[in-house]
Amino acid sequence: MAFKLPSINRLFNYVVSTIKRFPFEFLFALAGTWSAVSLSSSYLYGYVTDQWYARTLMMAAIGMPLSLAVSLYKIHKGWPDSRLRSLRYIAAGAAVSFLFIFKPEVYPQHYIHFALLFIAMHLLVSFAAFTGKGNTLAFWHFNKTIFIRLLTGLLYSLVLGAGLSAAFGVVDNIFGVNLNWNYLRYIWILIFGLFNTLFFLAGIPEQMQNADAVGNYPKGLKFFSQYILIPLASIYLAILLAYEVKILVEWTLPKGLVSALILGYAGLGLLAMLLVYPLRDQEGNGWIRVYSRYFYMFLLPLVVLLILAVTKRIDSYGITQYRYFLIVLAAWLLFLIGYFLFYKKATIKAIPISLFLIIMLIIYGPQSATTVSLNSQRAILLNLFAREKLVKQGKLMPVDERKVKPYTAVRMASTLDYILKRYDFQALQPLLGINLEQQENTLRKSWQNNTNIVFDEDSFKIYRTNWVQSYLKLGGYEYRQQYSEEQLENELNTNYYIHTKEALLNLKGYDYMLVKETYADTVSIDTVSGYLIRQGDSFEYDSMILNIGKNKFNFLVTDLAKQIMKQTENLKPYEDQSTPQGLDKRYLLPQKMLRLSQTKSGITVMAQVQEMSFDYTKKYGVRVNSVRAYYFIKFNK
Repeated sequence: MAFKLPSINRLFNYVVSTIKRFPFEFLFALAGTWSAVSLSSSYLYGYVTDQWYARTLMMAAIGMPLSLAVSLYKIHKGWPDSRLRSLRYIAAGAAVSFLFIFKPEVYPQHYIHFALLFIAMHLLVSFAAFTGKGNTLAFWHFNKTIFIRLLTGLLYSLVLGAGLSAAFGVVDNIFGVNLNWNYLRYIWILIFGLFNTLFFLAGIPEQMQNADAVGNYPKGLKFFSQYILIPLASIYLAILLAYEVKILVEWTLPKGLVSALILGYAGLGLLAMLLVYPLRDQEGNGWIRVYSRYFYMFLLPLVVLLILAVTKRIDSYGITQYRYFLIVLAAWLLFLIGYFLFYKKATIKAIPISLFLIIMLIIYGPQSATTVSLNSQRAILLNLFAREKLVKQGKLMPVDERKVKPYTAVRMASTLDYILKRYDFQALQPLLGINLEQQENTLRKSWQNNTNIVFDEDSFKIYRTNWVQSYLKLGGYEYRQQYSEEQLENELNTNYYIHTKEALLNLKGYDYMLVKETYADTVSIDTVSGYLIRQGDSFEYDSMILNIGKNKFNFLVTDLAKQIMKQTENLKPYEDQSTPQGLDKRYLLPQKMLRLSQTKSGITVMAQVQEMSFDYTKKYGVRVNSVRAYYFIKFNK
């Protein structure tokens, strides 16, 4: 039998028929692809900003599976096309509304909302056509079909993308066409955005309720489940049970890593359970029945261990979004254990349906992940400040690093950093005695007036974060989270960056000016007024040594650094307001405050420091890191 390639007309009709079956799904895929191409372009800018491109992409990623779920639900109900169109319009309108609801550039928590909705909509696709009782085998067969279709589409897309990339490179190099390589990126986006989507949609069966006759179980899937997935899950189980025995013997609390291992085992185990579901009652597969029966029994002690591991972290550091999700997943696993162990009519449809309902429950509202974690972290931050008596009328007061223990300050800074990175700026409003909406507008104007670069939201967020850290005097502490309490007490370093306010140097009263060598070990020799002048006899930055003839002028920079440290309270008018203070202190000082002078054998030398950096730790004291200075020399008559 001769192999025939499909005609262009047949392919075209194939694509058209798929679009007719799933018109809204195709439109969402088209909008998402267009947005992805626009975001990946370095020069395609229309009337829409990058923010709107990102929102459109997020909207399309939700709208496509939501529309598909509606189409599948119509097949399940057997509705006429007129009724389907109405439901499709409602679903499309709900998806488009997220174009205006999502504002991740302003509210970072919207990324979490999007991720949860994205997962929920794909779960909805898995059971939308099987919301009634029974039809469990049809449900399994349908999801097996679309799962294999998805993997096949990804394989085809990768091969097609690799082939076109090779052709692109050949044309560019051999024929010297000098193609724009940005187009190659667009090709990959089009392949995964349109080709892969249409291929997947074309493989969705038109009839699903008659799929109870599963037919031959795919040999490749059986091999994967029997010899790879279940043994891998068993290895996870053995490790975790051994670790649980170790905890009971040593009577110690579990480590945080165990959470990922337990979820890994639960995920692999549930996937294995779903894949081998049709085989559980067949002869010769008794081991599958045993695995299915005891999987949930072995899972129960591991879920208890998961809850202990999470609650240990919550007791110490409060609820974060990640810990909230762990608690929710633990509750969901407990539900599945009870459901499959004690309910005689249990069905595997309960797995995606229950997870979908839980996800929808925790996206918005007072019980949502973002709300609960934000309230917890604000309470932690308020409690840390209250312990140090830095709360006045419910508002946080600036930290004095001389009175607050370093470990406490690091806890404050890390909690503050968590809130600022995952929530909008005004999430701190209940804790600060400043109108943050007005302050943000002021900072935005200041940023635009004082910078020459094009405004972008990410850079402004850093500028805004610096302001909060400066306001509470917590700058620099957030980078020390990995230090132990003992290390923080003895080795926490305060960094000082000193600059002069004046750029011009006044030579009046002196005969010569000499630039200090930048590097301490650089030797330079010069001659002036019959004297040999030599630099480079110091191999450290702690001192600046200048030899004029037989006279040695040694300026101890550490003494100058210590003087600056003693005057910290008096230097507030000179603080660099563009950066947070805290552990990273920046000052713009007058030149007269950065002078060292010595007179020997009728020669006066004044060292004018223009810029210096040093740090201080309780263990090592002052350490100078760099100095930029000038020598002013006067030969007295």
